[in-house]
Amino acid sequence: MTPTVALLTEGTYPLFTGGISVWCDQLVTGMGHIDFHVIALCGFKSKVENSPPGNVRQVSQVPLWEHEATRPVSGKKMQVFREIYERLLIAMLSDESSSAFAVALHDLSQFAQTADLITALSAPATSALLLHVWQTQARVMQAGYGQGRLTTEGRLRGCPAPSVSDALDASMWLSHLLRPLNRPVLECDLTHAVSNGLAVLPAIAAKCAYGTPFILSEHGVYLRERYLSPPSQYLSAGTRAFLLRFYMHLTRAAYRLADLISPSSNFNTRWQLHFGVDPKKLRPVYNGIDPELFALGEGEPEVPTVAWVGRVDPIKDLDTLIRSHALIQHHMPTAQLRMFGPIPLGNEAYQHACKQLIQDLGLSKAAHFEGRVASVAQAYQSGHVVALSSVSEGFPYSVIEAMATGRPMVATDVGGVREAVGDTGFVVPPRDPHAFAEACQELLRDDALRRGMSLRARERVLSMFTVQHCLDAYRGMYQNMFACTVRPVQGLSVQGLATQSLLGEAT
Repeated sequence: MTPTVALLTEGTYPLFTGGISVWCDQLVTGMGHIDFHVIALCGFKSKVENSPPGNVRQVSQVPLWEHEATRPVSGKKMQVFREIYERLLIAMLSDESSSAFAVALHDLSQFAQTADLITALSAPATSALLLHVWQTQARVMQAGYGQGRLTTEGRLRGCPAPSVSDALDASMWLSHLLRPLNRPVLECDLTHAVSNGLAVLPAIAAKCAYGTPFILSEHGVYLRERYLSPPSQYLSAGTRAFLLRFYMHLTRAAYRLADLISPSSNFNTRWQLHFGVDPKKLRPVYNGIDPELFALGEGEPEVPTVAWVGRVDPIKDLDTLIRSHALIQHHMPTAQLRMFGPIPLGNEAYQHACKQLIQDLGLSKAAHFEGRVASVAQAYQSGHVVALSSVSEGFPYSVIEAMATGRPMVATDVGGVREAVGDTGFVVPPRDPHAFAEACQELLRDDALRRGMSLRARERVLSMFTVQHCLDAYRGMYQNMFACTVRPVQGLSVQGLATQSLLGEAT
């Protein structure tokens, strides 16, 4: 019988291309002997941009922000919900361990299979409950400061006392963020979340209902990116802090409940260990590419050129890239900056701000957005050097793809970038235009240095970062998980979560 895997994504495959979507496509294509059901979390229903292969039997979109029909919830059921939800909120807003949050999340998942969770979350009484718990916990924490029981670090992790508006906003956001729990639970042999965060919610639901084994892959650091890019600029500081606590506890719960965790770099591994992940769960796997799709470039541009490839997004910090190019222009007036990639829905204002910066710096003839490109390999080869200026990354494909084409990198020291680049390019601090410009100029001027790095870059990819290495590792993990004895998770407790794997010795 063909094994079935639920692949859980958030804001990526198969609705968007690039980045993690590439990794997902590699995985499902390379695992042709397995049937996949993709559960794609998104803001609103979207067109499928990345046509999946035949072994993807179904794609189910879970739009977090679209209106959904709701069903009434009985008074008795609402009492059950209120008790669970109160425990969830107390765990979020106190200094209790995240195991209490995980238990409440488990109970909320079970509730959602018997009643309409969206109705319960959207009820006016639910907002009132959130306001009461938040105010109470704020008073408790304030009393702790006054008696010297809490450290400065503890105070920074807390949320200020809320206004009614804060509580209403926070309640509305939670009612949308928890929506994945309200879907029917899919029966399958394995769930595989391709990031932490909201994508793990269907995996938690499946584990609660059927004991389904759960693999968590982490490419970026989800929680860190929530801190770098808060939920909404229109929310108050208190509401943003509240939601960040939700993401923090959800991240920790996923680490507790996952049976195997696969970081894409040592940077991710260190982050996971810092958050208390059991080292026995860790199975590090580097991302990989098909080197035949990224041939060694022949020749170089006629004028000094820096190429950038990616999605136009604040996390990519194109501001630093553009400012660094203005510095390069002072010394190399013919230098060009060519930027390739799509503009995700909602990021149009960011690109407009970048174009305005280009004009303000007098770079209109030297820095260009060129949109999507038919051949990503040619985009890399359009530069003498390929740049990555991000403030957060996991183990970015753009780095190893560029290296495969024989282009040295100038990249910021984030995530697993340093591990990927090695001695085949320069790694500089993030948000430092001067350091970025100096590294680019050195490579643009020194032909021998650049060409030596070029050859080493492709050799490094061939020896360490191929898709075959990645697929072999995941085949082994899948086989181990398929061999697990599947049983529902009953009688979950804080103590049980803290002391043992939910699948016992099977993992």
